[in-house]
Amino acid sequence: MLMAAPIRADDAAVTRLEAAGGAMSWSFVPTGHNERFGHAEAIVVAPPDQVRAQATDFAHYKDLSSGRIRNSRLVDHHPGATDVYLQVPVLHGMITLWQVMRFTDIRRAADGTETLTGTLVHGNVHAAEMTIRIRPISSTRSVVECDLLVTPSFIAPQSVVDETLRDAALNVVRAVGRRAEQKYAELAVPTPPAPTASAVAIQVDGGPSAE
Repeated sequence: MLMAAPIRADDAAVTRLEAAGGAMSWSFVPTGHNERFGHAEAIVVAPPDQVRAQATDFAHYKDLSSGRIRNSRLVDHHPGATDVYLQVPVLHGMITLWQVMRFTDIRRAADGTETLTGTLVHGNVHAAEMTIRIRPISSTRSVVECDLLVTPSFIAPQSVVDETLRDAALNVVRAVGRRAEQKYAELAVPTPPAPTASAVAIQVDGGPSAE
């Protein structure tokens, strides 16, 4: 079983995120690509298993998107991959982009980092890709990252596309992180035990008698 890596004092990424208030986003061209992706990352006060549970809850991506995703549903599931249908309105709802994304099973690295990648199967876009990475930084904290590419079939200024992808990637990490923190907090709150039959009897017998 992979253990959560303890946070290192020289973890520059975590230090940078903390200085920025816990989340950051920017545009970049990943190695092996020519397209510009939106990238975002955030610190999550929850262990990786809670973050993973939200990141792989494909059928509820719509609920996590704060309105950015109009519809999401599972299309197919087979060994090693899950197909997910997504509808995303753009240009103030004038155009709806739709795509079926195929998400691979989680890949785990030796340092505990988990990676989930979805690529375009078909849709009304030229290209689409999303990668989510979850990195443990302590027993109760993680960093979640998202790399996002959507190339529309219509011509749009690169600056507008960049901003849209950055904002969408940031929305992903914040939404996944928020839901993971909520679930983790719920697990941390102990449920008070129900009173036993003997305790109920004592309370009844010890009460004041009716006049």
